[in-house]
Amino acid sequence: MGEVRIRVPGGIARGSVARARALVIHPNERVERKDGKSLDKNYRFVNRVVVSYLGRDIAEFALSTSIGENPSFGFAFRATEPGQLKVTFFDSHGSRFEGAAEVKLG
Repeated sequence: MGEVRIRVPGGIARGSVARARALVIHPNERVERKDGKSLDKNYRFVNRVVVSYLGRDIAEFALSTSIGENPSFGFAFRATEPGQLKVTFFDSHGSRFEGAAEVKLG
């Protein structure tokens, strides 16, 4: 649990908008319901994702239990300089999972 994979296109043109994908290996437990009420359990799921590029946060996603196991996210960013793209996943138990990829301009 917690492995983060990031896919960034190679040879991005300076100033262009690039699409990246990030995935985290995580069980993402769904909230179970009975008679319309959630069962009393300490569910573990990804509840926040932060994307940073060149050391600055560029996107943040607030999530709920509606996403599935091993969630994957696609996002776009403007590639202005070569450098690091980092994605951090947070879960409802306070765990933090990070991954990074190098953005290379072509």
